[in-house]
Amino acid sequence: MAFILKERKWFPCEWFYRDKDKEYYEYCQYGCNGLLLPILKNKNGDPASPINGSINGIFMGVNVNRKTGKLPANSPFGYLRFHIPIENVYGNDFNLYFADFYCHLGSKSHHLVLVITRADSAVDNFCKFHLPMLDRTNNPFLYQDPIAGRMMHNTSVWIDIIYTEMIAMNEGWFDIVHHCSIGRKMGKPKNASCRVCNI
Repeated sequence: MAFILKERKWFPCEWFYRDKDKEYYEYCQYGCNGLLLPILKNKNGDPASPINGSINGIFMGVNVNRKTGKLPANSPFGYLRFHIPIENVYGNDFNLYFADFYCHLGSKSHHLVLVITRADSAVDNFCKFHLPMLDRTNNPFLYQDPIAGRMMHNTSVWIDIIYTEMIAMNEGWFDIVHHCSIGRKMGKPKNASCRVCNI
């Protein structure tokens, strides 16, 4: 926490986004009635994280570039980016949880995993028991400004969102990004020697 608070710099964020290839979105469109469906959380990050292999969710990004304030131009996960306004999927009937903090061997950045659940759903009840709940308008990672109403995120870490409900594709829009590598489906192990995130 000290690392995050020391380096924090806040930026407004309007979108959650998901980077995949065209084939994935075509499957969602024609095989899943135009819905992005939650899938089982892989083993990426800390092996002791209670959500690994235990909850279904949609992996989403929220970060913007610290220099430009825009979404990243590159992605390791795919070349087709789906955007959806945060207010469309993160209403007042949802809860926010802290799930993981880690880095990968050789990486220059740390990752933070937050889980967003519909209140009183089965996965929400799981998270209530296993994860710390965060205040929507007052936390050091992703919060809604109570006066302006806009979402703000901390750029000292790379924030990954696990969203546990279905998302209708017709509520968002698409853009092309540069695909810089192939992500591993099972996830990468945590850097066990890091003195910052091994607590």
